[in-house]
Amino acid sequence: MSKKDQNIFKVLGLALGLPSTILGVFALIYYLAEEKKIISYGAGLSILLVIIGYTFYLIIKNSKSDT
Repeated sequence: MSKKDQNIFKVLGLALGLPSTILGVFALIYYLAEEKKIISYGAGLSILLVIIGYTFYLIIKNSKSDT
């Protein structure tokens, strides 16, 4: 299997895992902000956006590699 084939599987795995990642992180942030009052909603939203942005970064990085 070539390196390009492996990158396609990485991109596919990241893309398929994105919705469950969003739901899981949202549930954790909701629990920490609403139930435990450990973090604020703004901090939770920032964490969620950083995780989504990093996942998109990894998808783009793996899809653009040409080796």
